Parts: sequence; C-alpha cells; structure tokens
Amino acid sequence: MTGIDQAFAGVCAGDEDAFAGWMGRVERPIRLSLRPFARAVDVEGVVQETLLRMWLYARDRGAALEGENASLRFAIGMARNLARNEARRSRREVCLPPDERTEVPVPPEPGPDPGLAKAISDCLQQLVGRRLEALRARLEMAPFASDREISQSVGMTLNTFLQNIVRARRQMADCLQSKNVPLSEILS
Repeated sequence: MTGIDQAFAGVCAGDEDAFAGWMGRVERPIRLSLRPFARAVDVEGVVQETLLRMWLYARDRGAALEGENASLRFAIGMARNLARNEARRSRREVCLPPDERTEVPVPPEPGPDPGLAKAISDCLQQLVGRRLEALRARLEMAPFASDREISQSVGMTLNTFLQNIVRARRQMADCLQSKNVPLSEILS
C-alpha cells in the first residue's frame, strides 16, 4: 500500500488531516494530467473542484476504490472529465487534446534520510530536564490530548509547559543548524 493509498484510507475514515496529506501528494500529478487542457479551461478551478469532489466521494464511498494509487487514478480521471465538460460548456472544444489515455507518472515518495534522523536523535539527547520531559510528552500525546491535558500529565502549569516547549524547540533548532541541517528541511 502506497503513501497515497494510506492517506486516502484515512480520509475514508473521516480524518481531515489525512486529507491534507493526501492532497499534498496528489495535487501535482492531477495538475500535470491537466496540462493538455490549459488552453481550454481554468486548470486551477478544475483542480479545486476535483479535490472537493474527492473529499465528498471519500466520505460517501471512497473505500470502494481498489488497486495501487486508485484514488489518484480516479481523481485524474475525474479532473479530465471535469476539464472536458468545462471546455464544452464554454465552447472551447477546439482546444481540447485528442481523447487519448496517457498515464501520468506518480513521483516516487522520498525515502527516509538516515543522516537527518541521526541529527535529530543526537539533538534530542542534548535536551535535559523539564524541556525534554515536556517535548517528549507533547510528541507522544499531541494527536490525542490538548496542551492543557499534557501539561497536567507531566505536573506542570500550562504556561510552564508551553515555555519549556518553546525553549526545547529553540534548542533543537540551534543544535540542528550547528549540524548543518537547514531548518527548511525540517519545517517542510
């Protein structure tokens, strides 16, 4: 099961964050598949309409899609159909490409970077005391608990907990920069 399939399975289960991840992976291939329609339609509008319809489809019956990257292939087909319909509606059919089915290559997902993982691990080991305790608690509990609940679980006031998080993040950022890890790689 690919990352696209896993993200779409989360969408079908009602996870809004999974939809954001799924969109991030499929938006570019959908947009590339619409390149031949650029003279005939508003590609941005078609992409947005496709993503909206895929959200609705996932909520209703998305689990019915089967096969590798099925949601991406379905979304590309939907986008192309929307583009054709929009071109016909605006009487720009002359600009449409021939009705051929070309596969849009799915870019491979980047693998894990062992150097980055080691740098993060080394920097985490440099954290001590309450900063480490606060950051670890947030990393473990954040998807399931609020900051207030996490702070109570580690015996800190909310303000102290948040101060420790900010200081731990700043220390991690400084440490990673000293290891020549650009923050843009971490924040993206």
